[in-house]
Amino acid sequence: MTASSPDIPLVALRREIDLIDDQVLHLLIQRFVATERVRASKAQDGTISSSPFRPAREAVIMRRLTAESEGRLPPELLVRLWRVILSASIQLQAPVTLHMDAALGQDLSTRILIAQHFCGMAVVLHPSPKDALAALLTAQGDLAVIATSSDWAQGFAPREKGGAQVIGTLPVLMHGNQPQLLIFGHAEPQASGDDETLVLIPGQDLDIVSNLWQAHSGTYTLVSLPGFLEAAAPLLHDVLTRFPGARIAGSAPRPLKVFP
Repeated sequence: MTASSPDIPLVALRREIDLIDDQVLHLLIQRFVATERVRASKAQDGTISSSPFRPAREAVIMRRLTAESEGRLPPELLVRLWRVILSASIQLQAPVTLHMDAALGQDLSTRILIAQHFCGMAVVLHPSPKDALAALLTAQGDLAVIATSSDWAQGFAPREKGGAQVIGTLPVLMHGNQPQLLIFGHAEPQASGDDETLVLIPGQDLDIVSNLWQAHSGTYTLVSLPGFLEAAAPLLHDVLTRFPGARIAGSAPRPLKVFP
């Protein structure tokens, strides 16, 4: 028996891994070919002009993949891998720039969270959250990433006046009850099956028993209501009626629930 004989099983395992890598590569190529067909379809019907970013679709994908993995892969790994794929798919469809305030960009943990989610997208820093939101008035396909409890409410413009709405939150995996970041954009709201509707209301410490969470933004409170709600839905209608000046701020998929 030669000295290299004990290594033969390891060599075979490495060949198996190489073959799997080749299969993954070919599947990725197929996926991006399909992405190009999606881009062409959106370009034809005009939906790509609002934004190629589709948080509801991405949430459905991640929930399906984590369920199918049945715990054999950590959810954190799945999210990080697919965020690279999904972000690349977005940028193949149309260029997207992220807008955020300079203070947010200086926080290392926040920068890592944003970088892992948007993977290489161009970033423009602004003096304030209000300025970051204002940039979307003339850049329909771009996104703004805003700290949930920052003073952004004064710069919020309603959808009917061209303002961007909340279309997503971060982090993707649920850590606590309140999201750290809000994602604003012009993508058409879509239900994902597990969503929240956000309402911006003047005042603080509001008595709304059915809310999921509340966050202060200057003199306003952002309230999360369970579900993808139309304005006529009883719960949303009640809140809009009870609180003068209340406005729908958007809707977003709920963070991914991970159980040990």
